[in-house]
Amino acid sequence: MAEKINFFRCKLVLIVFFCVIHIINALTISNLPTAVDLREDTSAETLLHTVSYTGVTTGDTVTCSMNTVTNFFMKIVTGTTNYGVYVVANPAGLAYPSSYTISVTCTGSPSSATDTKNLEVHITQNSPPSITNVPASISVDSTTTGSGVTIFTIQATDAEGDQLYFEIVCDPTGCPFEVFASGAILTTASLEGTQVGGYDINVYVNDSRSKVGPKVLSVAITNVNSPPTITNKLTTPVSVSENVAVGTTVRQYTTTDVNGGVLTYSATYSPASGGTYFTIESSSGIVKTASSINYETLSVAERTVLITVTVRDAAAASDTTTLTVSIIDQNEAPAFPKDSYTLITNEAGAGASIGNPNFQATDPDASSTLTYSTTCTDITIDSATGAASFTSAYDMDEAGKSGTITCPVTVSDGSLTDTATLTITVNNINDNTPSFGQSAYTFTTANTVAVGTRLGSIAATDGDLSTSLFGTITYELNQLTLGGDYFGVTSTGSLYVKAAITSLSSGSTYTITATARDGGLLSDTASITIIIPSTTTTTTTTTDRAQTFFEDPRNIAWFTAAMIVLALTIGLITYMCIRYGFQFKKYQKTYRSRRVDQDRERLEEYIEGNWRPWKVWDKR
Repeated sequence: MAEKINFFRCKLVLIVFFCVIHIINALTISNLPTAVDLREDTSAETLLHTVSYTGVTTGDTVTCSMNTVTNFFMKIVTGTTNYGVYVVANPAGLAYPSSYTISVTCTGSPSSATDTKNLEVHITQNSPPSITNVPASISVDSTTTGSGVTIFTIQATDAEGDQLYFEIVCDPTGCPFEVFASGAILTTASLEGTQVGGYDINVYVNDSRSKVGPKVLSVAITNVNSPPTITNKLTTPVSVSENVAVGTTVRQYTTTDVNGGVLTYSATYSPASGGTYFTIESSSGIVKTASSINYETLSVAERTVLITVTVRDAAAASDTTTLTVSIIDQNEAPAFPKDSYTLITNEAGAGASIGNPNFQATDPDASSTLTYSTTCTDITIDSATGAASFTSAYDMDEAGKSGTITCPVTVSDGSLTDTATLTITVNNINDNTPSFGQSAYTFTTANTVAVGTRLGSIAATDGDLSTSLFGTITYELNQLTLGGDYFGVTSTGSLYVKAAITSLSSGSTYTITATARDGGLLSDTASITIIIPSTTTTTTTTTDRAQTFFEDPRNIAWFTAAMIVLALTIGLITYMCIRYGFQFKKYQKTYRSRRVDQDRERLEEYIEGNWRPWKVWDKR
């Protein structure tokens, strides 16, 4: 029994021992505070606390996490293996007296040991900054205070040491001061010449959470300048005509200044393009034209210019007035864009179009109607379009007609004009066809007349000048029916015998065709009948005898060929006789001797009864 009790006691001791060891080695978050404070003006990402733990089981890897809380997150702290609780950059909604509960859990793996603890984050209130040195007023001398001069420096403190920002608001507005991050208040322009006696500057300071102010700093400006005064301001418009000379005076202003000194004039223009046409002399105050003014190129708005004139003294004090200038339209002359124009055309009849030179004359006056005219008698100009046409027929084949017509052309707007020159080149064209005097001609001649004999005239005429290519006539004869080129035509139209016509039969009639062609290939034709009489006539023949054999060229041709063949034949026979004559005689003698012997032999065979009629005798 005692042994059993001792056994159970030992077993209990071992159980307790192992429980204590387990408790000692359990994973525990060891350093997490109950709460931390966070200022409500925090803007940067900030580490609130680094998490530490103990009791990590050998071989475990510990990871930590937190519940989801707006503006907070957990990550490993840079340069360590521990996790940290952070607030995000520029957190939204942090405001005193808010607080946040963050639950941090760390877990070991693979043992799955875990521990969780809570961290309370309390939002603390920001302390506002404080302005420490703004007096009630200061004085500034306008004559010695230029631009960029510091007139006062604001000082302020902040309990948390936050970055401080300064702001000023002036009364009246538009003061020439600005404040910098250092708190220094500087002038933005020189105070010399100012007409304002002072400003109240409302000073503010803030630390991005709390804005403090205003504290009023009164700035008294001493030695204020009096502005100049324009004495002859004008309230009624003035008129300026277009095209007036550049530099024409429109208005001169006069000014007084109790402080004396140099005055300077300047001007602005509405619309701004008015500054192209007008200017003001800075020393005299004279408003004058700056460039040529063309009423027609101006828009409706530009035809009235409002000039704002400002005069300033040396301290920049000023006075201002306005001047309204109305630009007046004037009639202006039309103008050709070129001095001369050209057209090229062919000779033609009355009213024929020559072409349009496209004068394109312009008139600055948009309402003007332009008309064209010329003093040339040969040419008519359309008054509206400027198109040219022939007044009457213009024929280059007429004596004295020139190939160039030069005309002055005038354009008018009804009162003012401009002039240009129109030069027209007229081409001589092939407008006339050559023509024979009659459609058919008849000539009688003997076939024995000499070559070159003139039979008569078939001259054609052409309306084109003979001095031109188109007036030059050439002649052609179609003699295919004759079988030869027997007749010709001179350049003046004379028909003559070109080759011997003896081959043309007497008592026959032959018809050929003549063509007259000018240089432009226009043509006319006529038929020509040639009569070869059988008897002598009294016109162009000299005999009426019958034609002999050898007067016909055709007979001569074949007769000559026959004689040549005959001569060749006789020559060949003569050669054969000389070459083979003696051998023939020798053969003849031998032949006769052999024939006698054969006859004798046949007779003997016949007598002896051995004669055979079919026997062929061998040649020997």
